[in-house]
Amino acid sequence: MVQQLKIKVNDKLKDVVQTNVQLGSQPNIPPNIETLLKSSTKHAKDKTKLPDIFLEIDDIKWLHAHVVGGLGDVFLHELISGEDIVLPEPEVLPRNPELEARIQRLKVQQMEREYRSMTKNVDSVRVNHPEDTISYQMKQINRQLIAVVQFIVSVGAGFTFGFIGVELIVGDLDFGFRLLLGVICALIIALAEIYFLAKKLADDLVPPLPPGEAGGLATASGGGGTKENVVKGKSHQD
Repeated sequence: MVQQLKIKVNDKLKDVVQTNVQLGSQPNIPPNIETLLKSSTKHAKDKTKLPDIFLEIDDIKWLHAHVVGGLGDVFLHELISGEDIVLPEPEVLPRNPELEARIQRLKVQQMEREYRSMTKNVDSVRVNHPEDTISYQMKQINRQLIAVVQFIVSVGAGFTFGFIGVELIVGDLDFGFRLLLGVICALIIALAEIYFLAKKLADDLVPPLPPGEAGGLATASGGGGTKENVVKGKSHQD
């Protein structure tokens, strides 16, 4: 159900409603206005304070059409001026479990990289990270080059199939039609290659953790551990 804007009933508006609206005498009285009238009568008898009552936009429209519109010296904007307005709150959608799991994994990996960076100069074994070496950088460059070459070859093969292969299968075709087939095949393969390439790059965005450290940090993250807890646990191990 869509929430509506609500306006708190003040004393002026309450007096106008009590004076000009009678239960059963007017058609289609909104439920909120009925509640206001009944509560006012009950609390007047008990001499207790009237609780906060809010009217929605439909209630205000009904008042304007059936009550305030017929009163020459009373204006609706004056009755509701200066009062509290409750704005509708947007619906909070639950986060995707897969997205939440990925975020937690990235947080753990980020904490591990920060810890390794802080303790880089303490332990001589870990002075250089694997990703700081030339061999690691060369491997990454080779992987990117292979991906680019594979993309070009795949697109070229798709164009060749559409431009030449179809003609070999069905016979002579017009040059323009062959060119169009080649472009279509190349475009389809290019879109598929871009999708899988982007998916692969997203998975490789964060370097993998060492096997032993990854297992320990996953346990710490599952138990609700913070960054400080991870650092303390590492210092005890050292």
